[in-house]
Amino acid sequence: MKGTGKKVFSGFWEGRRRREGKLIYEYLLVLAAITAILVVSFGLTSYIARYSAMEEALQAADVIFEQAADRMELFEEDIDSLYMNVVYNPSVSGFLSAAGLPGRWENMDNFQQMVGNNMRINRSLENVSLYNTRGELIAAKGDVFYPWGETEPPGGETVYSDRIVDGKTGEIYFQVGMTIYEEREGDGFVQNGFVSLLFRTDSLQEIVDGALLNPESGVAILDRHGSVVVSAGKWRDSYRWETRTSDKGTDLVYVNPVGDTGWRLMSVVPRSSMTSGVTQMQRIIYTTYLIVFGAMVLVCFLVYNGIIRPISRQTAFMAGFTKDTGRRIEVTQNNEIGELARKMNQMLDDIEELNGRIMDSQKKLLELEYAKKQTEMIAYRSQMNPHFLSNTFNCIRGMALAQGERDIAELTLSLSSFFRYSINGAELVTVQEALDNLQHYARIIQYRFNGKHQVLVNAARQVFPMKIPKMLIQPLVENAVLHGLETKLGNGRVYVRITLEEKGNALENGTYGLPSRRLVVMVEDNGGGIGEETLRSLKEAMEQYDRNGTIPDKKHGIGVLNAYRRLRLFYGEQAEFEITGRAGEGTCVRLAFPVKEQEEQNVSGISGGR
Repeated sequence: MKGTGKKVFSGFWEGRRRREGKLIYEYLLVLAAITAILVVSFGLTSYIARYSAMEEALQAADVIFEQAADRMELFEEDIDSLYMNVVYNPSVSGFLSAAGLPGRWENMDNFQQMVGNNMRINRSLENVSLYNTRGELIAAKGDVFYPWGETEPPGGETVYSDRIVDGKTGEIYFQVGMTIYEEREGDGFVQNGFVSLLFRTDSLQEIVDGALLNPESGVAILDRHGSVVVSAGKWRDSYRWETRTSDKGTDLVYVNPVGDTGWRLMSVVPRSSMTSGVTQMQRIIYTTYLIVFGAMVLVCFLVYNGIIRPISRQTAFMAGFTKDTGRRIEVTQNNEIGELARKMNQMLDDIEELNGRIMDSQKKLLELEYAKKQTEMIAYRSQMNPHFLSNTFNCIRGMALAQGERDIAELTLSLSSFFRYSINGAELVTVQEALDNLQHYARIIQYRFNGKHQVLVNAARQVFPMKIPKMLIQPLVENAVLHGLETKLGNGRVYVRITLEEKGNALENGTYGLPSRRLVVMVEDNGGGIGEETLRSLKEAMEQYDRNGTIPDKKHGIGVLNAYRRLRLFYGEQAEFEITGRAGEGTCVRLAFPVKEQEEQNVSGISGGR
């Protein structure tokens, strides 16, 4: 027995030593692999750093020069747009076509106003000069003036001049000449003269400043004869003899013609400047390698003790959690890993509590559904046979007609139609059907009150085919008659207006085009109005329905609340329901809800009113 116990104990410790030795061996292998990777990376660093720096510099130079070329294209497009503003301006053609000085004087104000507008559009524009077909100056407007410097006027195309240097200020300008045409009957478009636009080089200077890759590079825009219009960086005069792009030799050269201007955009980058800073980068990388090597040894130790082992325990716990949902993770550390374990335990407690609540909610929901079904069964049992009642109405109408009582027959017909509409099972009806039913109800009210109260309807014919929820308007009218007009001593009126709105505005002339439409229904009476307390109670009941979907049991306002509930069920938050009024001043109920797409197609091409 003693020998057996000693063997088991020694086997346990031998197995533990083997496991620990295997773990150390694995970590040593990882450390050796990382060391080898670092050494190889160290040997390749110089080559990669230099090659990468050169490639990145080349890519950056390409991108920067392409951006500068694009900006030059935009610059030329701006000049062309300015040309269109000037050439096709009526004041310019009128000025050139005017007969003599008096005629030109009449167009002078318009010409000056045109020049001022274009100078505000292009801040570099200094002067606008007009010349006739013989090249004679007709008019000029601007703070700086230089006559057209080219030997010939532009003959049908835009001409860019060479640079113009002010001898006093040293300011550099350039001119753009543009032909002006006039359309004449029988001759088509005939040359009427040309315009010369004088520009500063501010915008060009911004382009070359933004095209510099580094302080050692040089960028310039050259005119047709190779003269520098603007330059930036360390530009040398010898660069201007380069005529095409080249990436060989000691310099990287970019050359790009600027559209139809005859100019060139040039950028020259010395290769020596593209690799500056690589040596400093190498020192930083070498130092980083040493630090990383030492840090990796420490990290390997800390990661296992502080992260791998605790995470392994948590993973094993989660793998067996489904077998025993009452278990929780043992928290052994007071750090983020321990906090994670605590949060996980708290999450499991919350899930268990939430599952209990869900079970209780499902139980209550089933009980409510069962109670609802019971209520519906009781309601079905207590309903009258609709066919029996409809046939009885028709029988009464026939007897009234036989006795010559047309009023009774008409009233019975309205009551039968009203009842038939009420028991119809359709959820949606057209506005036409709802208004027809409202007319039957209005006739009943007229007979009931001996013509004292009336229901008036105003609806555009274009809304008749649109679908609306059934029993949406009639309860509001009935509520207005019951609570607003019954106690009124004089004549009473209930006004029902139905309109179609588009983006909040009523449509006019039957026009259609935008899909955002709403149907607006207003039911307004001139009865006794509604008290502030009652109005507040109704609004509170509607807010309660929006919160929990229930309507409180009230003695008054059931018709209004039922209409609000149906409107919310069909249209949700897209529907509007507003009730206003004061005691003694009548009540107004306004409904607004979207028109569905299939309903809009039905009303296309219909207009009119009722």
